[in-house]
Amino acid sequence: MNEQFYELPQEKQLRIINAGLEVFSKNDYRHAVTDEIARKAGISKGLLFYYFHNKKSLYLYLFDYCASLIINQVMGDENGGSEDEPASGGNKPGGENEPGGKAARWETVTDFFELLEMAAEAKIKVLEKTPYLADFMVRGYYSEDGIVKEDLNRSTIEAVSSAFKKYFRNVDYSKFKPDVPPMEIYEMLVWMTEGYLHDKRKSNASISMKEIMEKFYVWEKWLKQIAYKEEYQKTEA
Repeated sequence: MNEQFYELPQEKQLRIINAGLEVFSKNDYRHAVTDEIARKAGISKGLLFYYFHNKKSLYLYLFDYCASLIINQVMGDENGGSEDEPASGGNKPGGENEPGGKAARWETVTDFFELLEMAAEAKIKVLEKTPYLADFMVRGYYSEDGIVKEDLNRSTIEAVSSAFKKYFRNVDYSKFKPDVPPMEIYEMLVWMTEGYLHDKRKSNASISMKEIMEKFYVWEKWLKQIAYKEEYQKTEA
């Protein structure tokens, strides 16, 4: 993409971003029309392709943008972005800025499942206030389009691995049963949540963030019973 996109006023960046998210969230990659994105953004198609050299470049930028928005929120970056301004004030997704200038709450937590709850609640806040993000990300995760699938798979794997290593670095893993891999518990909970969103989208059902969190807490409880040693399974009423 053209670096000059980052020199645009935040309001204009956001118009282009939201236009792309809306169109890609309502259509699969091949059927998303760039003319419609340009129209909704209030710019010409030529200018859209000046900033993002082609459709794929725009799509992958949006995927990285959304991932950065969520990660910044989860990791405690107060400038994580919202519907009013791009993440990190318009900086590049995945840039060198370290989320959370001061020690974030997650850095002092040692319980694996408490951290999972904190991450889920932070992610829900982003989904609630950012239009079309949930549908766009779910479509991306489950994309079967060969043009973008490989790139998205690579991005997803790298994001999961990086987040797990950093976010869970202070966890007390002695609570786990010897034969239970923490990473697999993490992945199972992610897959269950994303799969639920995917099924909702496929059936054109409305997505309730409250309902998602209710489901999450149930799944988390089940997995905790599977993963933790008996003496660590008690939870507060």
